[in-house]
Amino acid sequence: MSAPSVWTRLRDGLIASLVAAALGAPAGAQDTKPDPTDTPGAAPAPAPAPGPAPTAAPGDKPAPGAAPGEKPAPEAASSEKPAAAPAPEAASSENPAAPPAPQATPGQKPAPAQEAGAASKPVIGAAPPRTKKKDEPDRIRGRLTKVEGSAIWVQVGDGKTVQLKFSDTHTTVFSLSKSSYTEVTFGTYVGAVSEKLGDDVYSPIRRDSLSWLHKGYELRIIDEDLRGIALGHQEWDLTGTSVMTHGWVDDQEDRVLSIKYGPTDYDETDVEVPRDAPVLKMSLGDKKLIKQGARVFVGARKEADGSYAALFIFVGKDGIVPPM
Repeated sequence: MSAPSVWTRLRDGLIASLVAAALGAPAGAQDTKPDPTDTPGAAPAPAPAPGPAPTAAPGDKPAPGAAPGEKPAPEAASSEKPAAAPAPEAASSENPAAPPAPQATPGQKPAPAQEAGAASKPVIGAAPPRTKKKDEPDRIRGRLTKVEGSAIWVQVGDGKTVQLKFSDTHTTVFSLSKSSYTEVTFGTYVGAVSEKLGDDVYSPIRRDSLSWLHKGYELRIIDEDLRGIALGHQEWDLTGTSVMTHGWVDDQEDRVLSIKYGPTDYDETDVEVPRDAPVLKMSLGDKKLIKQGARVFVGARKEADGSYAALFIFVGKDGIVPPM
């Protein structure tokens, strides 16, 4: 071989090496079909990618028709798969955290219902007991365990027994017997203990102004002979926020009654009477009802010597427990 031929081959090999280094790919790779998803402007971008590709998988045969930039794409996808794995782990770590939540807040209501709407509804009876007013009688609820002359003994809820005096002239006796909600009509004189459901729960009875809705704990249909008795609206001690209302039925919407006790829209209480609430007839009774075993509700005045004098006695007939 002549000297010029050797130098010519060396020169051509050097030029080929410089071209390959500048383009970053063998001449055959430039003839492959581009990815159909690539835009025309993106074609030059994959050119530098094949440089590391041969080092990552030496001797591997490239897939037919694969563009130079496609090789890293599966690697990126494979790197994303482990990143997605923590998501189920995070979810699994959250799941065990969920059960303690109800345990952390026992007895709470969302409201409600907190249901509430549940969040805005109060818990029935959650308020502290009211302070007794000066002129209010003591309210004693229980069962008559003994009757002797003009004295009675009442066993109250905590098991203690309270002795009271009563008389024909200073003690009024009322009887409570079973009745039905169907007996209620417009103008019927009634009494009810109830509790406001919340500041955002309104009565379905429509008038010029909105009225709050109360949940009824009991309803008494009062004899005409007693119309006007205890007319009005006052605080009551059945629960922490209960009230007692006496008046006439001024409007009715299914199980909701408007009990009116004055001339304005403010002088009325709208009470929803649940189907499981007792509906009783209230009548004037006599001392023959006062006998051992009867369930009673007594309003009494505490005397200076510490004894009690009964002002009124509600007696439940046929085993009825006065619900007030």
